[in-house]
Amino acid sequence: MTEPKILALDFDGVICNSAYEGLQSAWRVYREIWGGTGDGPPAEAAAAYIRLRPTLEIGWEFPVMLRAILEGVPEDALLREFQTKWRSRILEEHHLIPADLTARFDATRDAWIQKDLGSWLGCQHLYPGIAERLRGLLQSRTQVFVITTKEWRYAHLIMEKGGVPFSADRVWGKERARPKADLLRVLRQEQGVDFGDIWFVEDRLKTLRSIERVTDLKAVGLFLATWGYTTPAEQAEAATDPRIIPLRLEQFCRDFSAWTQKAVSRGGAA
Repeated sequence: MTEPKILALDFDGVICNSAYEGLQSAWRVYREIWGGTGDGPPAEAAAAYIRLRPTLEIGWEFPVMLRAILEGVPEDALLREFQTKWRSRILEEHHLIPADLTARFDATRDAWIQKDLGSWLGCQHLYPGIAERLRGLLQSRTQVFVITTKEWRYAHLIMEKGGVPFSADRVWGKERARPKADLLRVLRQEQGVDFGDIWFVEDRLKTLRSIERVTDLKAVGLFLATWGYTTPAEQAEAATDPRIIPLRLEQFCRDFSAWTQKAVSRGGAA
């Protein structure tokens, strides 16, 4: 198969670079918990956060990472061990609960959006070439869907701002509250295609691995967006996987035939 009938795309880290918005939201929560002044953290801490963004999986972790940075935890230690060590240590030391952090983070972001939607949108940008590629795909035979943990309306607004006239019913957000593997099954059923007709682009190797392990999804094409929130170690790991295809932004923005010969040659498994 040289092109998919259905192209499913993650949003943050694939379509949109939202790292700066996440940093600003994290700083607002940080100031509520630990105090602080100014519109953002110190420049060195901000730069470290952006570099470490690939290690973060969910919004409530953002201010926790910022606290670890400002407490002086070495960057290389956070890169290797934030999820396994430092995240829980910060939670325990400061008596924080993930559910409470989630509510605080979401409320802080919502308040920012309600007060100044323009500045919130201005903190997020489509990756270079993405808008042109998506506009072209919307005119093609391939049906494109966005599958994201972001609220669908915000993802839709960001794409509209970026000049992509994306249909709202093609943006599946966190309101669906289902794992991406389940949403791929829904796509197959609703669109009446085979799993081998679906390609999925995601910047989280962990997510791709979880789909890879599911027997009935073995024919779905899996692509790791290396321009997103991935670490060099994850990219190297994906390069050795016979099924997951590391994809560069330059390749994504070209015709499907450029998505590596390996992706094309696997037939139904792609």
